[in-house]
Amino acid sequence: MRKSFTSALKAVLLSAVACGVATSAAAKQTHLLAMAACPPWKVIENDPKLTKLMAEACEKDVATIVPALRKSFAVPEENVMTRLNEQADAPGVWKAMQELAGKAKREDRVIIYINMHGGAMDAKYRGYDVKSEILLTYTANEPRDFSADSIADVWMTTKELRDLINEIDAEEIILILEVCESGASLIDFRYNLGRRYKNDWNGREAIIFSSGAYQAATFNEEGTVALFTETFARNLQEASSGNIRDIFENAALETHRSRRMTCMQDDNLEEFFDNRAVYLDGCTQLPSVFDPYGLLDDIQIGGHTVKSRWAEIKDRKPARKAASKPDDDPFAWARPYLGPLGQAQSVPAGVPPVTVYGYYPWHN
Repeated sequence: MRKSFTSALKAVLLSAVACGVATSAAAKQTHLLAMAACPPWKVIENDPKLTKLMAEACEKDVATIVPALRKSFAVPEENVMTRLNEQADAPGVWKAMQELAGKAKREDRVIIYINMHGGAMDAKYRGYDVKSEILLTYTANEPRDFSADSIADVWMTTKELRDLINEIDAEEIILILEVCESGASLIDFRYNLGRRYKNDWNGREAIIFSSGAYQAATFNEEGTVALFTETFARNLQEASSGNIRDIFENAALETHRSRRMTCMQDDNLEEFFDNRAVYLDGCTQLPSVFDPYGLLDDIQIGGHTVKSRWAEIKDRKPARKAASKPDDDPFAWARPYLGPLGQAQSVPAGVPPVTVYGYYPWHN
């Protein structure tokens, strides 16, 4: 078991991108889309057993997380969509997201789980260079040029995924990224919310990242299931009450401690002591969440969303809009950074320019 961990870790590090996401519940429908891609060309050198386990992991990940999410969010069976391997290539992901956007109504809740290899790398987005998190959507053969394939839409930047999510006009959106270095895409979602609110969307969005910007999203010690997926699903299944945010925090800490404990075993410790860079990448996984408006705090086990202060503001919006008082706008903080794609707007006095990998947020 310990030996298999070391082999699996070496495979993870073969490439920078080869690692490996009171309103009444009855008033809304909840939709769940789970997508996972384990390409056949990903192998663990000299270990066919672990290679086989890695190829089978996507199916097991989906089978693990979907029942847990269905139970915790009260998702009807008919509202569950899954896309696995060949179905989760770039066109398949695009079509699934469009189908989801067509089903979801403004008052609904949408949960999207994505499990793929990935990593932060140089790519093209809408014709200009970016440093972005890349999702390795399914390909039957190993690409010869990772950057070129991201340009050719063989793979997908999280910026493109974000744009597809923006087409979903649901009141509550939860994205779970089970991807290496998934935290690298935080900035994409952070500045995107302002655009959504400018377009008269008054919902809330939460993004769960299985790993930090410089961390591998690892398997469990047996190499059968993604560690965070397994831990989060178990915590959801075991909970009979409480809110989703607290359950996530428990799962995140458990994931982090479990990974460190595996790395501290005798068969691994000396290797990691001598190679700190490998340790930092492969042994420090700590899931995080971007949830600025407390969506996960308000959703209780069983799918009920408690009445929040944000809902009260939204309920008052018609009267506020009629009064035309800009100071009442709860999203006024985002306005100075909004503008047509590629067009900068003025920054308030005293606010320093904010760059995103060398680009201003309105470029992204």
